[in-house]
Amino acid sequence: MPPPEIKFNYLGTIHSPFSGEAAETEDGPNDGDPTLLFVYYGNATVWDYISPRLADQLPDNAEDLEPDELVELIEIESGLVMVVDTDWNGVNYYGFAPTTSEQ
Repeated sequence: MPPPEIKFNYLGTIHSPFSGEAAETEDGPNDGDPTLLFVYYGNATVWDYISPRLADQLPDNAEDLEPDELVELIEIESGLVMVVDTDWNGVNYYGFAPTTSEQ
């Protein structure tokens, strides 16, 4: 079963509900946070980050998938997807899962 989606409007920094770390740093996605699964920027229509934790669950062309298509392929226990409407900057998608999840 794909992770549930939580949709909301927000202009601030998104943090992982599992680690408390920011999803993004000044240099881009926080790939040092093992709970971060992916970051997708809707306005630019680009995947900024897809975690190596998802490699076995996604096709080789994962960057060509729409966010909803990618989410449907994910099977991680206790994971969740934040769908964040940033108003002028479009809708961004952030995926998170605890590091103790069964994959």
